[in-house]
Amino acid sequence: MPETQFQKALRYRSVGGALLCLATIAILVMLSRQSDTSVLAYVGVLSTGTALTSALLWRSAPLKPASVLVIALLGHAIALFGYTIFEDDYFRFIWDGWRTLETGTPYGIPPLDFFDDESVPPHMLGILEWVNYPQHPTIYGPVLQIIFAITSVFAGTDEFGLRLVFAAASLLTCGLLLRKYRPEQVALFAWSPLVVAETTLHLHSDIFLGLALFAAVLAGRRHPLLAGSLLAVAASVKLVALAAWPILFRLRPRALLAAFGFLAILYGIFAIQGNGVGLDSTETFATIWHFNPLAFRPLYLTLGPTWGRLAALFIAGIIVLWMHAQSRSFDDVPLAAIFGVILLFAPAVNTWYLMWLLPLAVGRREIWPYVASAALPFSYLSGLNLEDFTLEAFQVHPFAQYAEWSVITAAITYDIWRLKRKQSESQSTQQPSSTPITSPQVSVVIPALNEEGSVGETVTGILHANPVGLKQVIVADNGSNDRTATLAKAAGAIVVSEPEKGYGAACLAGLEAVDPDTNIILFMDADLSDVPEEAADLIAPIIAGDADMVIGSRPLGTIEAGAMTAPQRLGNWLAPTLVRLIWGVRYTDLGPFRAIRRDALERLAMADRDFGWTIEMQVRAAKTGLRICERPARYRKRVGTSKISGTIKGVFAAGWKILYVIGREAFGDFDRSRAETRASSQVSD
Repeated sequence: MPETQFQKALRYRSVGGALLCLATIAILVMLSRQSDTSVLAYVGVLSTGTALTSALLWRSAPLKPASVLVIALLGHAIALFGYTIFEDDYFRFIWDGWRTLETGTPYGIPPLDFFDDESVPPHMLGILEWVNYPQHPTIYGPVLQIIFAITSVFAGTDEFGLRLVFAAASLLTCGLLLRKYRPEQVALFAWSPLVVAETTLHLHSDIFLGLALFAAVLAGRRHPLLAGSLLAVAASVKLVALAAWPILFRLRPRALLAAFGFLAILYGIFAIQGNGVGLDSTETFATIWHFNPLAFRPLYLTLGPTWGRLAALFIAGIIVLWMHAQSRSFDDVPLAAIFGVILLFAPAVNTWYLMWLLPLAVGRREIWPYVASAALPFSYLSGLNLEDFTLEAFQVHPFAQYAEWSVITAAITYDIWRLKRKQSESQSTQQPSSTPITSPQVSVVIPALNEEGSVGETVTGILHANPVGLKQVIVADNGSNDRTATLAKAAGAIVVSEPEKGYGAACLAGLEAVDPDTNIILFMDADLSDVPEEAADLIAPIIAGDADMVIGSRPLGTIEAGAMTAPQRLGNWLAPTLVRLIWGVRYTDLGPFRAIRRDALERLAMADRDFGWTIEMQVRAAKTGLRICERPARYRKRVGTSKISGTIKGVFAAGWKILYVIGREAFGDFDRSRAETRASSQVSD
């Protein structure tokens, strides 16, 4: 089939992106080898080349994996011949590697203490005099120290060894990305002049953090132990990697244990030598260093350095946890955006920090990471590099910083607008999740434990109310030692036995007895607190096709004096508030009186077997996008003693379980749990 004009244009864009990438790197290498390189020219080439390459590759022709790797390899090969200018971190890397080989640890002693040390060999004295901030011990993590030491073995003080190692890390990242994403998507990372410059040319070690983070994501659910170990590696490169650790809650518990265990080993190797692990310098950096801030700047100006840092940490932490909680599954967690938030509120923002998140941005159609890649090189325009004595040494020129803020803010705003528009279009074009039910078939499930004083009247009450389509009333006897089962059966209910104690266990047992033709399920308690005559109000929106689930809301209705205790009211406010903050769905109640379409309930894959049943249903309904509404419901004083609110132990147990379920659903892998529930059901069938 002949190539269309559109396909030809896309192919030209791919070729243009590759050539522009290589040309940009070649120009940067030539500039780096000049004795009087202008930082303005250098930054202009890096920023412009990165922006244009990303623009060309944003929509390009399909590529072959080999093509992506070959161009990336050529780019790094060209960068090997450059010099590192405007940066001097690599002198510390060489010094740390030598110290690790000599004494087993680079920590605890600042390089300044060695300036008059005659034991330092002459070839290291030239390195020592260029180490930046020599008054501070090293800040770099254990994994990096091992890498520096290994590099020193074969390269000594030659920075070329670091270039080879950093280039290899970047190319390995490209190779791993190709295992998950299409080659043309990976090219946005692999062919980015910024990526090549910040690794092989500028010699920044942050690529190892991006490599470890993405490798952990790739290991994912199939290899949880490996995923946990790789996140430990990431945290021992830089502790900021801990922001990704909540994804481990979405895996098997052994993944989190592996992460903690391996992290302890990596730090322990150096800690046992008694000179620390660099946390003292990390604290100094976190509490004092201030460079090129973005959203942190207004906090700094209004609250000062200390309170501004605390406020930034709190705001970023809340947003990061919320973004984790918003995700349905391990693969859905937006780690690039999470690290983007951290950079947004960080007191110090360097260009090479983008190496943390750019591998994680591949495959997500968001422009902000690539706009940031073109904008953050402006941070090289500092007073020191510009030789502008009207600025402080590490102060970024105001025009450069305003340019960063402007384009990054515009990109984030555009991505948010595009996301909102996409969600709006999806909602407007999406067919209703349910249609009117022309022939309602309603089954009522009533869990009961020692309710002989009320269960009979509850059953007769719902039978006499006779809501439209009532087919059966099922009482799930939860191991009662009184006449609950006998009286329920005498009143006309189908009785099933579930000896395992637990509200959820009883509900699940009752569902096993539901007639195959049932299309609506109504849950209510057996203690006469719910009003059976209101059942019709709950099922009416479902029959009309207006809702998938309806909650009988006690706060919207009337609550009889003494029917709810103070702890119940507090929990009834706190849990819905947390659900609204995390998932954006408003509930006013966790009431047990509720109706739901049967097919919608099956989508929720309910599994909780005790006090977490109601909140699990409501959270999963929010996560799956069910159409939910509430109807006012009366709530009466129950007959008998409550198993929950009637005892202090019950109150604390229920409260803890509700909060636990919210946390589990926020940080757990819902897609996996649904798959496991379906598989278990198929096996039992």
